[in-house]
Amino acid sequence: MLRDGGNAVDAAVATSLALAVAYPHMCGVGGDLLAMVWAEGALVGLNSSGRLPAAASLPAESVPERGIGSATVPGAPAGWRALAERFGTRALGALAGPAVRLAREGVARAPGLARMTEWSRGLLAADAEAARIFLADGPLVQPDLARTLAELERFYDGPVALRTPPPFTPADFAAHRAEWVEPLGAPFAGAQVCEMPPNSRGHLALDALRRLEPLGGLRADEPEFHLRLVRALRSAVPGGDTIYLCVVDGRGMAVSLSQSLYMAFGSGVVVPGTGVLLHNRGAYHTRATYRGGARPVHTLAPAMALAGGRPRLVFGTMGGEAQVQIHLQLLARILVAGEPVEQAIAAPRWILSGAMLLVDRGLPPLEPAGLDVVPMPVADLAGHAHAILVERDGLSAACDPRADGIAVGD
Repeated sequence: MLRDGGNAVDAAVATSLALAVAYPHMCGVGGDLLAMVWAEGALVGLNSSGRLPAAASLPAESVPERGIGSATVPGAPAGWRALAERFGTRALGALAGPAVRLAREGVARAPGLARMTEWSRGLLAADAEAARIFLADGPLVQPDLARTLAELERFYDGPVALRTPPPFTPADFAAHRAEWVEPLGAPFAGAQVCEMPPNSRGHLALDALRRLEPLGGLRADEPEFHLRLVRALRSAVPGGDTIYLCVVDGRGMAVSLSQSLYMAFGSGVVVPGTGVLLHNRGAYHTRATYRGGARPVHTLAPAMALAGGRPRLVFGTMGGEAQVQIHLQLLARILVAGEPVEQAIAAPRWILSGAMLLVDRGLPPLEPAGLDVVPMPVADLAGHAHAILVERDGLSAACDPRADGIAVGD
């Protein structure tokens, strides 16, 4: 899109749509979308996260983790449309063109998708449509999804809205709106770090930054560098699967975007005849908040750091509640320790999980008070972070080596 004259928003929307086809265990048309855009001297946020259907009722046993009871109205299509209409240079149909082709012609299964398909075989086999699409042999071919993407403007009043199983009704889809919001900010290391406001948990990273003991004089290979970050998070953060992407174009427009199904393959429910796999973001509700029309808390947290009022670092990650922890580590390594962006993203990370601190191989010895230090059992738990650092003489971009992605540009 950039090489064809489009801007950063055109590129971000088209890429997000393509990932909705090629990486369906982590994101999709049936998921939610949160984004930040810096353009024309201002930063704005977009929250297109959905709500439970009006007729939703809490099962006696618990909040549903999978199945139709775990789904909320998908927000991604409204988010793509809002971004394209406000900032893009191409119609949404043109931006969806590459994704339509990928769905119709088929794509090879990325290593992460192949691995998670096997891990999720039981979930997918329980839904006839999901089994037919995702458990088939060979490349991933999705003709039903291609038709849905070709008519994306009709998402909220067309076949998806009409065929989604109860308790959803067409009225639930018609009521969805993407919302423009004002990002929250906090100063750190000469920059203004900006995160999404609630219902995103991104603002918790700002709380941690405000509580952080000074890192000046410490190196990233020293235990105290990390222990101060851990202490800041423990005092700020109360006790999935996502894609993240970022784009900066030649005119300085910047986009930070997260799109998710929550857990791998979301609810496991495909809307018949549409190819749309519904997310399970409703599983993030509690017994107290699960009610018709309620919107759950979101872990999606696209972020930026501004310097002089302009983007300095465009960054984010997948990783559920670990996202804000990874944000803090990237900010400390890049803005304080001065590590190159690719080195900071590839560096070993730690993740705070309850009373445990999960640690990557290669970290200095950590002995935080009151926490059990445990080796990181799976690389994906450390997230898939990506970032673009805006420098005086150009851009430095890096993709997480833990992920299936790549950094590209001219």
